[in-house]
Amino acid sequence: MSLKLRANIFFALLLLLSMLGSAAILMTNAKRSVEAEVTSTMDATAHIITVTLAGGALTRNTSVSDHMHELVRALSEIRSLHILLFDRQGLLFEGMPEKELAVQPPEWFVKLLFPDVPPLSKRFGSGHMVIYPAPMQEISERWQDIRAIMALGMIIFVIVAFLIYWGVGWVIRPLQRLLDALAGFERGDLHMRLPRFSLKEMDQISQSFNRVGDALEQSTTENRRLAMLVRQSGDAILSLDHTGYITFCNAAAERLFADVPNLLGESLASMPFQEDRNSIIAVLNGFQSVENLETTLKRKDGELLALLMSTVPLTENDGCVAGMICTLRDITEHKQVEMARAQLYETRLLAKHMDQVQEAERRHLARELHDELGQCLTAIKTDAVLIRNRSEESDRKIFQSAQAIIDTASHIYDVVHNMITRLRPSPLDDLGLKATLEESVSKWQQRQPEIHFNLITEGELNGLDESINMTVFRVVQEALTNAVRHAEPENIIVTVVRETEAAIDQLKINIRDDGKGMVVHDFHSDVDFGLLGMRERAQSLGGSFELQSQLGSGVNLTITIPLEGYIHHESE
Repeated sequence: MSLKLRANIFFALLLLLSMLGSAAILMTNAKRSVEAEVTSTMDATAHIITVTLAGGALTRNTSVSDHMHELVRALSEIRSLHILLFDRQGLLFEGMPEKELAVQPPEWFVKLLFPDVPPLSKRFGSGHMVIYPAPMQEISERWQDIRAIMALGMIIFVIVAFLIYWGVGWVIRPLQRLLDALAGFERGDLHMRLPRFSLKEMDQISQSFNRVGDALEQSTTENRRLAMLVRQSGDAILSLDHTGYITFCNAAAERLFADVPNLLGESLASMPFQEDRNSIIAVLNGFQSVENLETTLKRKDGELLALLMSTVPLTENDGCVAGMICTLRDITEHKQVEMARAQLYETRLLAKHMDQVQEAERRHLARELHDELGQCLTAIKTDAVLIRNRSEESDRKIFQSAQAIIDTASHIYDVVHNMITRLRPSPLDDLGLKATLEESVSKWQQRQPEIHFNLITEGELNGLDESINMTVFRVVQEALTNAVRHAEPENIIVTVVRETEAAIDQLKINIRDDGKGMVVHDFHSDVDFGLLGMRERAQSLGGSFELQSQLGSGVNLTITIPLEGYIHHESE
């Protein structure tokens, strides 16, 4: 039953009870009034008749009898009495009230209002009288009055009931808006708000409801966002109750514990953790807060997963622990990447050491060739020149043989010199990096006159560490060799710049040509050992390697090498 119907029924019943109460009071008062009037009338009538008969006896004399009969009849008609006069001979007169009534009251009303008054009997002289109450006229009049009052009351009841119905509807109309808004909240429509009301109390309720709606909408939005983050999180998130059993898990947790068919209701402490298992059980059983506790999880197929565990206890307002939130992050790939990175670092250190050893061996071999073989060739050529000069006129065959030895020694010397240059460019130790690059580019220009070589250097290039010098020289040599051998260019530009701006000290090498270009592939899938060697040389020194090229657009190679910590001091 609605509040509006209940309110209307309540007020209708209240009005009806009021009307019934009023009717009861009216009828009670009417009964008392009729009874009092009948009693007083009976007494007055008896007194009048007694006074009238005083001083004379009741006789059947005609004149007296007629006068008394008229008196009794008048009193009966006026006062609604039933009067009986008796003499010694019996009934003398009888006065009856009028039987014709304007409105005949109902029988129940007559019974209700008819007075409980005993007949009045009085004796005088030789006779007596008996007066019975006959208040039908008064009862009829009371019935008409009460009926009129009740009709008026019914009209008032209908009018008041209608006004109450309208008033209750007007009063509870804001409540209906409130019910509609609450129903919207129940359906999940949290953006519904109530308007301002003219009633102060309802307006306060409206504003409070709107504030609650704003807070609820914001909280619901945040909860949805958090729930989405939890569901889509790459970390396994589990909620434990106060006994350590899992009550919630996201998709990442289900994937992590794929060996467990139904994760909910399981104990996290019973999972097959390998490392620090006792510590994990102590944390879970003691509801401790930890961050990034490293452990491993063993699957049924024998695979070991490296995990980072973090836990946070959940407490109620009274401080009691209600459960725990546990986060597990799979760092297996991260561990593998770290191991690969460490192996790569070790490999680069080994490659750098091998390059250093190789360069040292080349330097030693170049010195041996220069010192030993060069001196021997010089001695052979000197002796051959002496023999040639002495046999020029005496023995023509010896002269020719000596000349052949001189030519062969010169050729071997040139070959050895080229070998020494390739093994260890002598200007690099004597004149520095800049002069070595200029000499190398000049020789390339001599060997390839159809290609225009251009060397651009900026900054101080001398005084660098030997490893830097050799790396730059080898990279330039390899890049020029690749360009001449494969690119068919018309122009090759070599730029070596030392940048020392804003606390940056680095060496930038750029070699670009206008040849036929190439399609740049992954060096690991399409191995080019020359490019791999240049990249490894640069990265072993902490530098970067960048290759840009397209078919028909040439090749642009840029290598950047940091110089911090690689400055060579003359005193060393």
